[in-house]
Amino acid sequence: MFNPNPAVIALAVSAALFSAHNNAKEQKITDTLNDLETIVVSASRTEKLLKDVAGSISVITSDDIENQAVNDMSQLFKYDPSVQVTGDVGGAQNIVVRGMGSDRILMIKDGMRMNEGYGANGLNDIVGRGFIETDILKQVEVAKGAYSSLYGADALGGIVVFTTKDASDYLAEGETISGKLKAGYFDLSSQSSIAGTFALRNGDFEHLFNVSTRSGEEEQNYNETKSPFDIDSNSFFYKGKYNLNETDFISFTADIWQQESKGDSADGLLTYFRPLATFGYQIVDENAKSTKGVDSFQLRYQSATPTTWYDFLNVSIYHNETQQDDVEYSQLDINAPMFGVIEIRDMWKTGGYNQKTLGFISHASKEIYENHTLGFGLDIETTQSSRDVIEYREVAGDTTKDVTTQKFPKNDVLRTGIYINDEIKLIDNQLIVTAGMRFDKYEMDPNGALKSTGETFLKVDDQDTTFNLGALFHINDVLDIYSQYGQGFKVPAYDLAYVEHYNQPTSEYIYEVIPSEDLAPEKSDTYELGLRGRIENLAFTSAIFYNKFTDFLSTELMSHETVNNQDGSFSHIHDKFQYRNLKSVTIKGAEFGITYYANDYVSVFANAAYQDGKDNETDLYLSSINPLSGTLGVTFEVNNFSSDLVLNWAKRMTKVNEGQAQSPGYGSLDWLVNYQLTDEIKMNASINNVFDSEYARYSKINGHAVDTDISNIAEPGRHFAMSMSYQF
Repeated sequence: MFNPNPAVIALAVSAALFSAHNNAKEQKITDTLNDLETIVVSASRTEKLLKDVAGSISVITSDDIENQAVNDMSQLFKYDPSVQVTGDVGGAQNIVVRGMGSDRILMIKDGMRMNEGYGANGLNDIVGRGFIETDILKQVEVAKGAYSSLYGADALGGIVVFTTKDASDYLAEGETISGKLKAGYFDLSSQSSIAGTFALRNGDFEHLFNVSTRSGEEEQNYNETKSPFDIDSNSFFYKGKYNLNETDFISFTADIWQQESKGDSADGLLTYFRPLATFGYQIVDENAKSTKGVDSFQLRYQSATPTTWYDFLNVSIYHNETQQDDVEYSQLDINAPMFGVIEIRDMWKTGGYNQKTLGFISHASKEIYENHTLGFGLDIETTQSSRDVIEYREVAGDTTKDVTTQKFPKNDVLRTGIYINDEIKLIDNQLIVTAGMRFDKYEMDPNGALKSTGETFLKVDDQDTTFNLGALFHINDVLDIYSQYGQGFKVPAYDLAYVEHYNQPTSEYIYEVIPSEDLAPEKSDTYELGLRGRIENLAFTSAIFYNKFTDFLSTELMSHETVNNQDGSFSHIHDKFQYRNLKSVTIKGAEFGITYYANDYVSVFANAAYQDGKDNETDLYLSSINPLSGTLGVTFEVNNFSSDLVLNWAKRMTKVNEGQAQSPGYGSLDWLVNYQLTDEIKMNASINNVFDSEYARYSKINGHAVDTDISNIAEPGRHFAMSMSYQF
């Protein structure tokens, strides 16, 4: 069954609905409350009961991923209105938490920092994030709000923690071999998938292997007017574990993921030339190919054997490399004597992005005395990033252009952080108070690179101290209230501080982005108050939040020039932009979720999220917030069968600035079916947008002009997904 987050109780509902059928309604509710014993790691960097967390955490489990027939990161949070994933299958994707996204959300996999993105205005629309195979995921957690006091730089608006599976997730006590075979089809992107997982235990050694392959194409829009690129992806995952004793182990993980997309369109290369067809510039051929890949390796030591200095210790070193190469080609047949050009021109544009991170991360905890636990750790990470674009042209075999541009200089970043976290339980464990502090030092070195003016790019050297304070009070066995305050910060990334970009997308317009080296770190303050629990057959959760961001980075128009020809006629417009600390931004909102158990077989659930965000200086709305939205659904389950009807809805978005498009309200119904045919075989299916409704999400509309034709970004019509698995 799916998990209607953002409610904490929704996680409990998910587990309860997919447990064995109980004959008593009261027992089902008890099981739901017991599932609040679920372990999460995002709130404290160590295992902690979900019920003891003073904050909102959305959780997606491996069961949710399978039961919802999820096959791509873009679908992970489709029933959580507080979390959005921008971008479609095969495209650049980013996670937005409570209206804040891009690199202001820190993404972590098994403790390792995942890649940063790249694109215009920090939107990461060229290189996305979260290159990962969903079949290897055991759990995904989204901790909302500032978490820099635990995780350091970039945890400005929240963190997303991916936890991968272990061999023990497949092997029962005494088993030496187990595994799972899975096949699926997703007609939205015509994607077929096959995955095999094998778990082995030999003495003190455990091994997990997963091999996955997917073949399909890009998502279509409602009118199916796209010419989708073909997309193929492959993943190999291995995790080996050696148990030193009952409490300590050493593990090694290798995660290799690759994706290739190709098609017959080269828009990035031909944007300038398409309008010139009437002047004799004819496109004879065009195609594009993009390859993305991530190689990550981790060596970990974990001990739960108490010593003088710690009761629990987790230390790991890791290497993570992300590479994306985009190649576009076109041939032009040019017959433009008015410009003095008659030729057959072959053109290539190749963009390469590379980021390597080497890290040492550690966390330890020690019980000082009963009900008082101290957590502490040291993180050291270094990252090297580069982005090159090569433009090459040939005419009759002769090179006419060969230019390599660095969109930002190759740079090295060193992050060092030390933190402490103190948890105290009072009043017979009814009150849990958590306080934390972290000191971070950040250095970014452009390695002597020169600007186009001949000046040297400056080094960036900064430091910051962040705090957090949270409290949770168990009012009684079924009702909790909590509050938290957290701080976040983000040092300006390489693509903002060092970007130097010149582009002429049309013959009449040139824009330029000039470097900004005096940027201050962005900072945030998060306040949250929540209540969760149950009243007889009704389980609920609620939260209100207020996030203030200062020194917010945005582009500013530095100059606007109209350039004329020598005869005085119009030639082109030339704009110059620069990233500046311009804004103080506030995002506030509320989240609410309920589940009602009507009887032993039927439950009804609903959730909603409200966001409001503005620039405090200009009073303009932020385009990253979403309209009031949520889900409404009903679940039926009996024995090995369950079925869900889920209505995704959103109110009309009217909080837009003058001249920008609003998004109409909508409702779209999904139908999910899960059936355990035998102990080994399970079937999962879904029909999405059952009534074939035409609508567009605001996350795709935002920023568009009021008169823009948005039919090409409308959500897909009716489509289905299905998977079958065999576990042995």
